[in-house]
Amino acid sequence: MALMSGFARIENNAITVLVNDAEKSSDIDPQEAQQTLEIAEANLKKAEGKRQIIEANLALRQARTRVEAINVIY
Repeated sequence: MALMSGFARIENNAITVLVNDAEKSSDIDPQEAQQTLEIAEANLKKAEGKRQIIEANLALRQARTRVEAINVIY
């Protein structure tokens, strides 16, 4: 499972996880995810200015999360 943009809170031995988006690992196309990661890495290298850098970092984190989700072995 790939969880995007959220946070977790631990209270009284209970975890609450809130996310903006989630995707099942089985629904992720490995080739597309790898290609998206490569594009995100290239975009971060080309980013200029704070806004572009922040947006590129976010896209890179999301792309890495998707690739990591399909590479998890149970």
